[in-house]
Order: sequence, then structure tokens, then C-alpha cells
Amino acid sequence: MLAALGQELPVGVLHVAWAEHYLGLWRFDALGRRVFEADLRRLEPGRLFLRHLAEWRYEQQDLPDLSDEAWRRTIDLYPDGKNSQGPYPRGRLGGSTHTLVDLPRDLWWLPVPEFGRWEHLLAAPQFGLQGTIRLVEETADIALRPTTDAAEPFGWRPPVPAAAAPWLDELFTPGFKFTHRHRSEPLIIEPVRTVTDIALPTGQLAVCDPSYLPDGHEGDPLVIEVPPGVYPVQETGAGYEDEMFGDRFTARDTYAVRLLVSEKPTASWTMAIPPGEDVRLLRDGQYLGFDVDSATGCFVDSTARTELGRRYMRALTSGGGEDVHDTDDGYSKVTDDATGAELVTFMLGGDGVYPVWVGRDDTGEVTTVIVANSFEVGCLKPLTP
Repeated sequence: MLAALGQELPVGVLHVAWAEHYLGLWRFDALGRRVFEADLRRLEPGRLFLRHLAEWRYEQQDLPDLSDEAWRRTIDLYPDGKNSQGPYPRGRLGGSTHTLVDLPRDLWWLPVPEFGRWEHLLAAPQFGLQGTIRLVEETADIALRPTTDAAEPFGWRPPVPAAAAPWLDELFTPGFKFTHRHRSEPLIIEPVRTVTDIALPTGQLAVCDPSYLPDGHEGDPLVIEVPPGVYPVQETGAGYEDEMFGDRFTARDTYAVRLLVSEKPTASWTMAIPPGEDVRLLRDGQYLGFDVDSATGCFVDSTARTELGRRYMRALTSGGGEDVHDTDDGYSKVTDDATGAELVTFMLGGDGVYPVWVGRDDTGEVTTVIVANSFEVGCLKPLTP
């Protein structure tokens, strides 16, 4: 914790978690409200990368800590040069305009300080601390509870990337009940439906947007290794009663699609990491996945993905094809007769980035691969007895 002479409340706090490659800095105003955040990641020996900066301005004295109404500006940086900055003049819920950052590239990296010797780091111009900084170890008690609803300096943990929902298995358990943010009645998971099966003769399962496949714009695909074989593609969902313009009708939402590799119980879940991505850059609750621009995803044998994608897109744009088999509920299947490799497409809730969750048994073998409709699953909550 950083204190200033003559000031009761702390002026800042450093959070250090080298095991998580993380160092964070928070600054506080005179009322104990957070006004600045720096998120740094130790990506290389001896060097810290400035992943994120944020600042807040409280134009009204009675605004609480991190108020949605407070002026805010954020900066996000990536080692490959990608970057963006955006002011929110009306707060988090107002509009913003995002542009490239004006922070020189030579300020994106800083040396890793020796633990306890923070002066040089804190004096960096990126952090906006004014005056001469001289750290003195202080053993006297200081106030730990700011008076304006600010977060307590302790009880802290380092940022954690998004994890699979602990109830992913229940999402495929018929009869399990969920509440939905926009539904008045509980939803009951229907029996799991096997849509089709898919042949993966090489065991190289790629998950991607099929519209990227013909020209290779997807780059290196997200690939999960499974034993070569033929596996069922299954979906889970629930029906509900809805109303529009005074008419009541029965609707159904699909929540997730999975490739079932094994009937063994799933003991753990991991996020599939696309090639070239670095998990250490994820901020709290963020995830990696595959890009979607057509509201469609697919499972495909990676070695045949370009040819199968070409056939799928040709059939999609020309209105059909003998080697593309469509269903009435948004699935398509394409088979490469030469290799036996197959592609199966499925609808998603919209465009964006979709994480892929890989289930493994207690020996580490893959049991299932799940892609969830994030727009709907984010509204679900298990209904506890």
C-alpha cells in the first residue's frame, strides 16, 4: 500500500502476483475512490508489458467508487501492436469513440522491479504520479476502510480468465432446471438430441466459422486432438411459452452444441487456445475463442477443412449441392469422399468470439468439446432446490 504524508487514506496500492505474471497499480483520490488502474504482465524475463490503463473522473462529490456515471477512459495494448483507446464522457453506460492510442511504443514495456523497490516503476510517466517518490517502510496502522464505498485494499486476487460454467454437464442433463433472465418460468432441459455424426479420420478437430475456410482467412484454426473416429454431434436446449402481439406460441432455444468423444465422466474443463494467442494477456473474465462473422460455427477435420469449406460455401451461395446435406434446423454436413473427412455446421446466436470448452476425464483424455450459444447461456442460472 502507498501512503502520503499527512493523508489518512492510502493513495495507491500495488498488487503483485508473479505466479500469474501480473502486477497491478491502483490510485485513489482523497475520498478513497479509485481514479487510475494500470495492468502489467510479465511476458518476458525482466520486462513488463503495459496491457491496460484506465482512469476515472468524479465530477460530483457524491458519486461512489467506479460509478457508472463517472467519466472514464481506457487503453488496451497488445504486443503485436494492436491497440485501442476510448473515452466514455458520460460514463460506462454512455457512448464512446474508440481510436488508436497516442502512447508511444517505447512506453509499452517497463523493466521488472525488484520486489520492494518500486520507486523507478512508480515514477514512470504512464502512471501519472506527481512529485518525488521515496518509499519508506511504515509499520504504523493505517486506515483500511475508505469511507465512500471504495473497494478494500485487501481481500484481493489476481485477474482470472473466464472459466467454463460449473454446470456445463447439467446443460446436457435432461430434466435439469434453469432460470432465465428474460423468462418468467423455469426452463427444463429437454432430452439431448443427436443431430448427426462426424468422421474425423485424422483426429484433428478444427472449430471455426465455415465461411472463413475456402480462402484460409481464418489463419491457423483452433484445433483439438481427439482419437481418430466417428463421433455424434449433439445439441441441448429447452422450449418455453412466449407471446408476441397478443398471440401465444411455443418457442425453443438451442443452448449449446457438443462433439461427444467419450461416455466417461468429465472431471475438468479447459478453454481451447487458438494458435498464437497468449493466455497471460487475458484480463479478469476474458476468454479466447474463434471469430464468427456469419452467425455459424462448424466442426471439421482440419486436414480437409479448405476443400470441405469450399463445397459448403458453394452450396450456400448457389442454393444447394449434392454433397451438402442440410437439415430443417440449421445444420449442414459435407463429406469428402476421397478421405472420409467431414464438416458439420451449426447456427450460433450471432457474430463475435466464441470460446470452446474441452472436457477431460480423470486421466486427461478428451470426453467432449462444447460450443455454447453465449447470448443465451449468459442468461441462464441453475435452479437450486
